[in-house]
Amino acid sequence: MRYLLFFCTLFVALQLTAQRVVVSDELPLRNDISYDVIGELKGRILLFRNRPDKFEIQAFDENMRNSWSKEIELEKRQPMVIGVNTLRDSFTIFYHHRDKGNTIIRADHFDPSANKRQTAVLKDYGFTFFTPNFHWEHSEDRSKVLIYHIDRSTFNVLVFDNASFKLLWEKSFQVDDYTEGVEQFHMLVSNEGNMYMTIEKDNVASRRDKHRFDLLTCGVGVTSVNTLSIFMQERVTYDVKFVIDNLNQRFCAGGFYFERNIERAEGYFHLSIPMNELTNQHLRFHPFDDGFVSDLEGKEIKQNRGLLEVGIHNIILRKDGGMLIFGEENRNTTRFSSTVPRMGFDNVSRSTIDYYYNDIFAISIHPDGEEHWKKVLYKKQYSQDDDGAYSSFFLFKTPSNLRLIFNDEIKFENTVSEYLVKGTGDNERHSLLSTELLKLRLRFRDAIQISGDKMVVPSERRGQLRVAKIIL
Repeated sequence: MRYLLFFCTLFVALQLTAQRVVVSDELPLRNDISYDVIGELKGRILLFRNRPDKFEIQAFDENMRNSWSKEIELEKRQPMVIGVNTLRDSFTIFYHHRDKGNTIIRADHFDPSANKRQTAVLKDYGFTFFTPNFHWEHSEDRSKVLIYHIDRSTFNVLVFDNASFKLLWEKSFQVDDYTEGVEQFHMLVSNEGNMYMTIEKDNVASRRDKHRFDLLTCGVGVTSVNTLSIFMQERVTYDVKFVIDNLNQRFCAGGFYFERNIERAEGYFHLSIPMNELTNQHLRFHPFDDGFVSDLEGKEIKQNRGLLEVGIHNIILRKDGGMLIFGEENRNTTRFSSTVPRMGFDNVSRSTIDYYYNDIFAISIHPDGEEHWKKVLYKKQYSQDDDGAYSSFFLFKTPSNLRLIFNDEIKFENTVSEYLVKGTGDNERHSLLSTELLKLRLRFRDAIQISGDKMVVPSERRGQLRVAKIIL
């Protein structure tokens, strides 16, 4: 779905109404390996639970009461789940298993009642001494799934059409100058099933004149992997996120860069490349102005040195070919303390990790790379030893605006707030609901949107999982 955020001449004023929250019963989490909120299928919210001895689907009715649960059988013994992909009226579990030393990837397709309808072998990699570490990506419309693993400098990629339940293509290719764990790469798949992979090269200040992204592409009917370079014009990348604009058929990126201070982002950049003419690269850089940096620093600055400890949270594509970059201030610090020794040899050093997720900022960019507007949205979140699981925010999308939903404070009794951002950059902050007496700790980073006015958010509190449906 694409959301109109430009050329909006008429906005209807928001009339605040009470939000409705429906919460499931508690489910024990202590023995679960992982879980995934699948979404809403045929009026039921489905939850996939990966447990030590079984896989289970839990269904909730429209009032989030436990409707039914079902243990599902995957092929072979000891399968390892790669991911769960949801279509409009079904879901598919991708997993791998060993069979006589061979590593095999499979897909099992289920209907809304968790009945298995199809199964397919995507790839038999033959004997492998070590089990590969598989990763996956899905296309914007979720119809295509890309699964890959890396064996030293060899990338093994396959693309599966989840709608027709057929393997589209698979390929192994070597990137001779790639160093695993040193050079970052980004993998995407389009709605047509084409792979777009980028590798960051020479992303250090001492080699800024050579800094580039190598773009590797492959797809249906393509016999070889094509490679081209995107040079960053002697800037060094601070953070970047790549996206595929399926509507306008463009490969895009938004990011932050620096030229002098390696600890700070000094500006942002916008990249847009037509898919049918990848050599036609549109790359624009914009330094952060003094007023914008002052707003985020919370004080008037004497010297603009850029932004400290910021990252890209998300990129939203505009219908006209532009984009919005959503950034966020975040950092974590580790504190060490030593206990009083009981004996001369048993000093114990304990560490605490503090997580800070503070102000959000949004940058709207025209299709030609020119800036449309910038806004700072203030918040302050702090937590300890929780990996920041309850911090940051969720982007809820509607045809006329974006809603940024987050916990005001990271504690058991908390207020949930939102920023309503319109296409012009105008924004309003509202309090949505209180978790007092609800026994909720909402993980908005793991929320999913199921319609234009509903979202599902998992809540973890004291080893118990509850699933909340919020009607906005």
